Amino acid sequence: MTQSNTHVFEELGFLPEEAENLRIRSDLMISLRKLIRSNQWNLETAAANLRTPIDCVENLMAGDIDQFQVEQLITMLTHGGMKVQVEIVAAA
Repeated sequence: MTQSNTHVFEELGFLPEEAENLRIRSDLMISLRKLIRSNQWNLETAAANLRTPIDCVENLMAGDIDQFQVEQLITMLTHGGMKVQVEIVAAA
């Protein structure tokens, strides 16, 4: 293993702006999955608490990143009682 100055999505060949969008969606999805697991919610309970259909929770738990937009993930986190903060930093 070697450390890289880029992140995994850039290494996979995505353009920088698309890679950043994928990274953000991935981070939000990971937070949602942690929220669901830490509360030990089943699919139905997670769907109710996040105010989203069960199939959406299934896609989330399966890691289907293409099924989600940033805004949708932020809304789900907010419904789950989380606060989302954004930090903007200069590119390295």
